[in-house]
Amino acid sequence: MNTAVASSRPAAAPPAAGLVLIVAAVGLVIAGGYVLSQLMTVGHTAYNSDSRGIFWGLPIVTYDFFLLSSTGLAMLSSAWTVFGLKDFEPIARRATWLAVAALVGGVAALFMELGYPLRAMLLIPFSMQTSAPLVWKVWGVIVYALALAWLVLKWLAAGRDAAPPKIASIVALAAAAYITFVAGGVYGWMAMRPFWFGGEISLAFIVEALLGAVTFVIIFTHLSHGFDDQRFDARTKALFSGPLAVLFAVLIAAHAFFVVSRLVAGLWSNADGMQVWHHLWSRPAFQAQLWIGIGAPLVIMVVPGLRKSLGLQLVAAVIAVVALFAARYDFVIGGQLVPLFKGSWVHGLLEYAPSLTEWAVLATAVFLANVINAAGERRLDLGAPGA
Repeated sequence: MNTAVASSRPAAAPPAAGLVLIVAAVGLVIAGGYVLSQLMTVGHTAYNSDSRGIFWGLPIVTYDFFLLSSTGLAMLSSAWTVFGLKDFEPIARRATWLAVAALVGGVAALFMELGYPLRAMLLIPFSMQTSAPLVWKVWGVIVYALALAWLVLKWLAAGRDAAPPKIASIVALAAAAYITFVAGGVYGWMAMRPFWFGGEISLAFIVEALLGAVTFVIIFTHLSHGFDDQRFDARTKALFSGPLAVLFAVLIAAHAFFVVSRLVAGLWSNADGMQVWHHLWSRPAFQAQLWIGIGAPLVIMVVPGLRKSLGLQLVAAVIAVVALFAARYDFVIGGQLVPLFKGSWVHGLLEYAPSLTEWAVLATAVFLANVINAAGERRLDLGAPGA
């Protein structure tokens, strides 16, 4: 007699990674080609930064966002690779590969912003400008990239049942935390920029990095399963409806606290430079960022009955990651709207809007990161071990 035996392994996911790879590759060629053509013909005049005070535009926002998303993903992966929390094992491999993809996308955006990227790559680490935080940040990124490469070669490429190398995991975690702390310090230590200045900025960057990591893991895990949570294995379902959902709720609440507390302080203060908060508060886009971008995910994730729904969790993640990028844009650009030593030659706040080329830099970074991630989904076994 023949007996049907049901497999505990979930049905194979649809080939979403292949479609994403094709779309992202085409987008990369178009967006990247446009940026390169502009830089080779008109140079940095293709960007809307200026000599009055807007030195860091959308490409730097893009770089910061992707770099911190990468470090957050490495820190999230370390819950299993370093601290041995078994519940987080199902996402550790995917989080590590996403960290690689985000790092490459962010560095590409930085290179397109720099006038001489190859020269900068050689001179900045060896400039001996030890009082400059950016020098130490670059060295942190170098160590971090080497640790990620070690993890990819010795763990991800070895199959889903391989054990992560402990030393590489610890180095990646330490470098990720260090980069995030120094990245916050690059802004928070600038006393001449009151909008940025504050000892809490590094801590806020760590919260935002982890929040970005959680949203990316949720979105790309759903993507790898064809946006059908019924294809999730039991351990991934348990993680998403349990510890990861709680972590998401805590992080979005902490992010909301940082944004609101800085907003209240900015609206109350009369220090020169803090008037930017009044400008932001008057903008409908900022109001939407607060009430929809932060408020909606916060409600979904703090209500226990809502956060256990994997579909609503995905909606919250998509909204939150868009709002997180908008918040990074407001932070980086807002800190430069009041020019230093303005004298009588500028009145009010400076104005800035990204050029088409700057938007193309963002698109290039997004497409490049997705090409790398989709290639990894096809070539590496990023699923939960034993699933």
